[in-house]
Amino acid sequence: MMRAWPAAVGRAQPSTRVLGEIVLVVLLVVTAAATWRDGQPTDGFVELAAPPLDGIAALEVSGNNLSGHPRWGQPLPVVEPAPPPEPRIPTAPPAQLLIPVLDVHRPVEKVGVNQFGVLNLPVNSWNAGWYKGGPVPGAPGDSVIEGHAGYPGQPMIFGKLVDLHRGDRIIVVLSDGSRQLFLVTTTRSFPAGTAIPGLGDPYGDARLTLITCTGHFDKKNHWFSDRLVLEAKYSGLA
Repeated sequence: MMRAWPAAVGRAQPSTRVLGEIVLVVLLVVTAAATWRDGQPTDGFVELAAPPLDGIAALEVSGNNLSGHPRWGQPLPVVEPAPPPEPRIPTAPPAQLLIPVLDVHRPVEKVGVNQFGVLNLPVNSWNAGWYKGGPVPGAPGDSVIEGHAGYPGQPMIFGKLVDLHRGDRIIVVLSDGSRQLFLVTTTRSFPAGTAIPGLGDPYGDARLTLITCTGHFDKKNHWFSDRLVLEAKYSGLA
């Protein structure tokens, strides 16, 4: 025989269900109130803490219309790389001349010109002579260095200059110890007494001109008929 439940218990079931529905409604109201109380919609937008504005680039967020926001929509600044430093223009006078192919390594003297504009000779005939009125080797312009060729069968410092070829190295050591490198470009000859175009020019690309005697040798007067002019382009520090 089935046991009969007390009538009070049967009547309590609807009351419990109603009470649960009331509690649920109250929770929904509280939740909605908490959600909208600060006026901020919950549509996925999350505001980030503002980064410091001093020295910090503004961020740019795509997908949100934030162009009017004071902290957004600013492009990242572009920092241009610093230009390379300008090469230092040498000012120290030449002290030594090196021509590795010819095994030349001689001191360099300063020389001027006489009243006729002709280069004076070095005090030591075995040394090279740098025209002190022109540019320092490695500085803009044409630096001129002369040297004796010697006599037939008795070559001196520039006696074998004609044997140099395009690309051969010439090094001028300055008094500050720097080594200026030049590469041979051309070799030409001119009749003695001819004005050589561009010789000693103080402007243009840095270059070096070596001058010596060549051509027919007059045994009676001990002089050559021509002048050998070798030009070399500057190639930086050796």
